[in-house]
Amino acid sequence: MSPRPSIPHGAMSPVMTALKPAAIYLRRSTDRQEKSLDDQRREIHRYASEHGYGIVTEFVDDGVSGTSGEARRGFLSMLEEAQSPKRPWQNILVWDIKRFGRMSSDEVGYYRWLFKQAGVEIIYTSEGFTGTSADRYLRFFKQEAARDESATLSKAVIRGLVSLADQGWWPGGMAPYGYDLGYYDQKGRLFQIVRSSDSGEKLVLDPEGRLIRTVERGQKVKASDTEHVRLLPSLSERVEVVRRIFSWYTGSTGMGCRAIAVRLNGEGVISPKGKGWGLSSIRAMILNDAYIGRVVWNRRTMGKFHRIANRREVERDGCGKRRLEWNAPEDWLVYEDAHDPLIDRVTFERAQRLMKERGEHAYATGFLTGKAKVSRYLLSGLLQCGACGGSMHGRTLWKSKRRKDGSRVGTSYYVCGASITKGKSVCQPIQFLQSAMDEFVMDIVGKRLTAYLGKTGRATLRRLVVRELQSLGRDPRPELSRLKERLAEIAKKTDSIIDLAASTPQDRDLLNERLGRLRLERREVEGRLREIESVPVHAADPDAIVDALLDGLADARRLFDHGTMEERKRVVRAFVDGLKVVGSKRSGEIRMKKLPALELVSAGSSIESLAGVGFEPTTFGL
Repeated sequence: MSPRPSIPHGAMSPVMTALKPAAIYLRRSTDRQEKSLDDQRREIHRYASEHGYGIVTEFVDDGVSGTSGEARRGFLSMLEEAQSPKRPWQNILVWDIKRFGRMSSDEVGYYRWLFKQAGVEIIYTSEGFTGTSADRYLRFFKQEAARDESATLSKAVIRGLVSLADQGWWPGGMAPYGYDLGYYDQKGRLFQIVRSSDSGEKLVLDPEGRLIRTVERGQKVKASDTEHVRLLPSLSERVEVVRRIFSWYTGSTGMGCRAIAVRLNGEGVISPKGKGWGLSSIRAMILNDAYIGRVVWNRRTMGKFHRIANRREVERDGCGKRRLEWNAPEDWLVYEDAHDPLIDRVTFERAQRLMKERGEHAYATGFLTGKAKVSRYLLSGLLQCGACGGSMHGRTLWKSKRRKDGSRVGTSYYVCGASITKGKSVCQPIQFLQSAMDEFVMDIVGKRLTAYLGKTGRATLRRLVVRELQSLGRDPRPELSRLKERLAEIAKKTDSIIDLAASTPQDRDLLNERLGRLRLERREVEGRLREIESVPVHAADPDAIVDALLDGLADARRLFDHGTMEERKRVVRAFVDGLKVVGSKRSGEIRMKKLPALELVSAGSSIESLAGVGFEPTTFGL
């Protein structure tokens, strides 16, 4: 809601009357206080008419906590206008101390002082202050009581959340992709399902999946405190996407998060928020314990007053402001088998191991993020200090003299970040000329590109690809044929048992048991079949991979010669794993990838990296 809506009826211009000009401030914390704003407005207007005030404007914070002044747009807008010399009002009317804010008396005193310095008086219309010196003491005690009320409520909320987590209920927030939110009443009966649509709306369904109503994007699905939520498997096509992601990540080709995102986007699969799949969204899914039926809560704390430690609420230091803090694993609240899993535990644990093994490598090999993406230094994020192990940063030293045209003269270097931020006691600030370092790396990358695109390049690439494929294991196609044959056998046996059950009803229990075993085996075989089929067959074809690599290398050559700084950075990171330099020895080591990771060159690339070929460390002098 806008911090200043149109003035309701009853507003008047002080120019036309002799009334004292005033602004009103309205606030409510949650949208469940349906009539709170209207009640405040009505009572304040009544007070104004009885005490000679004319309402000029109003400021509103709807659904905003009052425990701090920093996040309230209406409040800050009111303060800004109060400090303007053209302000058309002299007083602020607010219903009570709580509406002005549940801040500490120190913070409230700070804001009251700012308003007083601007010549504005704050009037609480329902508190009954008399205008005597006793008001200061009474206001202090009421302010602290309002603050304590919020802190007490924080404790109660935490106790409730711990109780929910202990019973395996979903603690709150969006359902992970592939799940819906199932709402249960006090008796444990499912009464509605909430599903996110592809357009971002929330679809409220009955237990049979029939649409009840649609809730617009950004709006909450209201629920009482007696209702609890559990995750339910969503549409079968979404569940299948989740299983494909884990299968690709843990499969024989070892697709990375970025390659999976590119593939899903290429297939037109709608992402959870409709903005396209990205590396971070795939990574978050692979790390999410919910996919094996596990609820993990309290990994981090964002509470204003309390955090959970040893299953109890503990006061947080600070001023009642939200701030993120990661909790120790022993303070996590974990509940197993809280809901139906979408991924088996063996696959999930393998994905966690692979994520841990690839995590440091993926960061070092150049997924450009943060400052490394926008930095004008070519080697940002690749250089490591050999003395302390910290990252090296670009730095420009400017001379006092300027050129004739007035521009500044500067020289750019790479220097250890720890030496800048932590001082010489940690690491010496030995500098390496940026132009020399960049030219050295560009020369190596350029030669590698020329070699791969030359006469013997194809043979070299094929040899590396074959070696990589051999390290990944056997060709999956024989197993694919075997599994299909087994499915056909299971289908025949199932048909035979069904026919036999019809002719010999006395043996039905035994036949049903055999039928159950066959159905279980069929599900296992079908799961393995889906896993293998999700891996492209062409990935095991060395010549197809080499063709794709050569096409990518041609693009890389073009970007290397004529691309922007970001494009050239991507090309460098496709070849270079990292550089370590030792300033005291003026030497270093560069790690070149034996196979270029060309999926880093272009977001639209269909090339999948092959991780097992390794690196070629080469020492050099500076």
